Amino acid sequence: MKHSDTQPKFNLLNNDKSHLGDKDVYNFTHSIIRDLNNKDILEIGFGGRYSSSSQLTAGSKSYQTIDLKTFDFINANNSSDPILNLELKEKIPLTVQAFDVIFINESFEHLSTLKIEIALKKIIKILRPGGLLVIRTPICSNSTDSEHKSSCPCNKHFISTLLKTCLEHNFICAKADKRLFGFVRRSEIKHFAAPRRNKNIDRYISLLQKQKHHAEPNKEAGRLMIGCVTENNAKYQRQTLNLIKSIRWFGGNIAGADIFVCIVDEADDEFVRELKKWGAFVRIVKRFSEDHPQSNKLRFFELSEINYYDTIMFLDCDTIIVQDPLKYIDGKNFQAEMAAGATVPHELFKEIFYHYQLKVPERAYKTALSRISTIWYCNAGVLIFPKSILQQFFPVWKEYTEDLINNKHLLKDYFKFCEQASLTLSFVKNPVPFKKLPMKMNFPLVGRYLPEIQHCDPVIIHYHHRSDESGFIHEVTKSPYAQRRIKEFNQMLKKHGR
Repeated sequence: MKHSDTQPKFNLLNNDKSHLGDKDVYNFTHSIIRDLNNKDILEIGFGGRYSSSSQLTAGSKSYQTIDLKTFDFINANNSSDPILNLELKEKIPLTVQAFDVIFINESFEHLSTLKIEIALKKIIKILRPGGLLVIRTPICSNSTDSEHKSSCPCNKHFISTLLKTCLEHNFICAKADKRLFGFVRRSEIKHFAAPRRNKNIDRYISLLQKQKHHAEPNKEAGRLMIGCVTENNAKYQRQTLNLIKSIRWFGGNIAGADIFVCIVDEADDEFVRELKKWGAFVRIVKRFSEDHPQSNKLRFFELSEINYYDTIMFLDCDTIIVQDPLKYIDGKNFQAEMAAGATVPHELFKEIFYHYQLKVPERAYKTALSRISTIWYCNAGVLIFPKSILQQFFPVWKEYTEDLINNKHLLKDYFKFCEQASLTLSFVKNPVPFKKLPMKMNFPLVGRYLPEIQHCDPVIIHYHHRSDESGFIHEVTKSPYAQRRIKEFNQMLKKHGR
C-alpha cells in the first residue's frame, strides 16, 4: 500500500502519447538524410523489440539489429570503466566506423544513466563521419521518473537531460518530433552546406528555448546519483537493503535514479545479488579508517562514475526515503541539515579552529533538535552536492578528515563525530554555495515531544539503531505523520521486501 504522494506523474511532452509508426520513423530519418539508399543502418532495440521498418530496410546496403538487454554492461568486480560488448551479426569491431545511421529504438528508457553513458561511448565509435544518430524515447516530466512496477528502475528523460547527455558526446540535435530525436556530430556541422548548417543550429536553439518554458519539476537537479557506504555484516546489509527498497517504493521522481552501494573491503555474493535485483550498482572500496568507521562514507565521493552525473546525493545506511525528495533538491547549492545537537561542543571547536589557524565563525545557526546556537555544523547522514561544487569541496574535506584521524586527541571524547567536524572545517576553509535542508529531509527518529517533531511530515527518516532484526522500523516518534510513513514502509517490507 503506497501513499498517493508517492505515485509518479508522467507529463509527456509534444503529444508523446500518440503512436509513432514505421512510416513516421522513416519520414523523420529521411528528412535529415535525404538519400538512404546504399546506407548501412544499425537498429538498437531492447528486449527483442525493433521497428522492422520495411521502408528503412528497403534500398539500404545493410540493416542490422542488436539487443541491449542481452549485454553485460557491468563487471561486478569493476573499479574502472565498465565495458559494453556489442556483438553484431558480422562481428564488426568497435574501432571500425561501420554505419551511416544508428537508430536507438525505445531502449534508453530501460537503461540507467551510467549504462547510457557507456553505451554511447561505444556506439558512436561505429558511426561513420557524416552519420546520423536517431533516438526514440519517451519524454517525461523528469529524467528519473519511475513506474514502480519492478525493483529495477525505468529511466525516463526530459528534453534538457537528453540534449545535455548527447552534447557531451559531441552530438547536436538537428531535429525533434514527438519522441524522435535526430543527432549529428557537432564537429561536422561546419562541413554542411550553409542552409542546412544554419537550419540545424536554428532547430537546436529553438528546441532549447522551448523546453526552458515547459513546466518540469526541478530540472536543475539533472542526472541524479544516489550513494551509500556499508559494511559486509548482517546489520548493515539489512539497513542498506531497506534504504534501496525505500527509494524504489517511495522515491517518486527519484525512484529510478542510479544508486551506488559501496561495500567496505568485501561483500557476500548473496548480498550483491540482492542489491543488483533492486537495480543498484555495487562497488567494493577500501576502508578509509580502522579507527573511525563513519569516515568510510568518503569513499563514495571518490567514485569515478560521479563524472557522469549532475547532482550527487549521499545517504547513511540507517535512513529510508518515505516521500519524493526531488522538490527539495535545488541542484545549485551544497545542501545538508544542521546536526541535531552540539555533539562537538563549541569550546572544543574553538580549540580545533585555533589548531588549524582558522577564524571561528559566528554561531549563526540553530541545532535541529536542541535548538541552541551553533556555528555551521551539519549532520553528515544526508548530503547533496552539485557535481561542480563537490569537485572543489571534497579534496578539502578529505584532507581535514585524514588529519583529524591522525590527531584524534584534538576531538578528545568526541572523536565519533570526526567526519562532521572535518566537514565544518572544510566549509569554513573553502566556503561554497550552501542551502540548509529542512528537518523533513533528515528527520531524526526520536521519542521527544517537540513541536518541530510533532508537526513534521518527513521525506527522509534517519532512524539510527531504531529497527529490529527483520528490518522493521520502530514507531517511536511523536509525529503522527512520521508514524504513518513508517507504517507504510513496514507494510511494504512485510508484503514485498523481506
